[in-house]
Amino acid sequence: MMQHVSACRHINLTACPDVSEIAPVSDASRHAFHLVADVADQEVDSTASRRLRRAVDFLAAVQFMVGAGFHPHAGRTTLRLAAVFAARMARSKDGQFPFSAEATARALGLQRRAVFSHVRYLRELGLIAYVEHGTQRNVLRTRHGANWTRQHGYRGTATLFAAVAPRVWDEAMGHRIRGQGYEARLVGVTETGRVLATAPSVARRRQKTDNRQNEPVDNPGSCTPSVPVPQPRTTGAVGRGIKDRTRQRACREKNYRQHRRKGSTNWSAARTATTIHQTRNIQLHTWWTQGTCIRQLAYALRPCFEAGWTWQETARELARWTVPLRPRHVASYITSEIRRRTNTGTLHLPDGLITPYRQPETSTWDDDTTTHGPRYTTMQASKARDYRPAATRAAAALKQARQLLTHRERAKQQSTQTCRIPGAHPENVLLTRQEFASLVENSPPVLAGETLCAQAEEATEYRLDTENRRKTWEYNPPAPPEPR
Repeated sequence: MMQHVSACRHINLTACPDVSEIAPVSDASRHAFHLVADVADQEVDSTASRRLRRAVDFLAAVQFMVGAGFHPHAGRTTLRLAAVFAARMARSKDGQFPFSAEATARALGLQRRAVFSHVRYLRELGLIAYVEHGTQRNVLRTRHGANWTRQHGYRGTATLFAAVAPRVWDEAMGHRIRGQGYEARLVGVTETGRVLATAPSVARRRQKTDNRQNEPVDNPGSCTPSVPVPQPRTTGAVGRGIKDRTRQRACREKNYRQHRRKGSTNWSAARTATTIHQTRNIQLHTWWTQGTCIRQLAYALRPCFEAGWTWQETARELARWTVPLRPRHVASYITSEIRRRTNTGTLHLPDGLITPYRQPETSTWDDDTTTHGPRYTTMQASKARDYRPAATRAAAALKQARQLLTHRERAKQQSTQTCRIPGAHPENVLLTRQEFASLVENSPPVLAGETLCAQAEEATEYRLDTENRRKTWEYNPPAPPEPR
């Protein structure tokens, strides 16, 4: 049936919320529209409306169709439901969105029956079309087949809608359409459509111009800038004792702001560019670094380049790490792994490039310097009362640990304070002439290489002969009996 604007008195166009920036200004009464009452015509394959991909276009079409009064029951709640559907369109590139009656009812604060009614209004207006009908069939059971068990649970099939626009809206907006149905495409606009599309921009520009004209303008002179008004000549200082402000400002010492004062890396632009070029070669030879930001990767590998490594050596080191999966953030992983390997001793880099981990202070947990001291002493006393053998062993182990720590501290102090070699100089540790002469007298003579090799061969032959004599023996058969 054909509806007219005047026939829908329950719809107040000024009371409807403006859910989009596009406000149709054309006369909707000049266009005829028949409600899509047949359910078979509300499918994607059979609809006469074309596909919409953007939420802005969908909201504009809904506002036009509802505001024009083409449906006697569509109103402000229908616009709210369309806004919920438009928010879900961003998940699909084809402008499709799922429909859940319970979730939509909670979002709008309505009953399920009201939600179904307004969805039917949108379908009859040709604004949404069925892509897939929801069913109570368990899709998990269909997916798993014979391997389905009760532990997999239940999940029904949701209804899937597509946002579409009826032909009456395209005609009112001045759109030129090629094709029919859901696959129709927008190929251009008419002269009327161009005016409607640019009307909001023209209105905003005109409003901005009117606001500028209404503002007060300080223009005391009645002449144009090319004819300046003569001013009386002054010879005194102009404000603050400065006669020529322009010259004073030009001669003033410039205080430029120093960029990146804190945390500067002291790397020049040429060196950074060279590092990025070398990092590109590393990225081509290491599979799990490909696809990440080349600048972040170059910054993470700076300790290796600071140590003087080439890109071949760096790529060989990364290949030794045997990374099974691609890290989520490659640069952060390389930074933490270089620090960990340097502090554990598996990666050797010069001192000062990698910050060491903070080592906790050594404590036996029974001193009063920590918060656990009194509690640990009480626990040891209760152990001594209840479990005497175990407490005795714990006390002996604690005493041994204390002695070890004390011995290490004393040895460290002695090594730094005193020198065990008498007469040696701490700065270069050289022997005196008397010590060197006594060392030469008491030492055996130095043999040549050939003599050492000959002695080693003789010792080896003697050892082999001794071992063969012990392991081998001869079998001598018994002599025959003598004749009688």
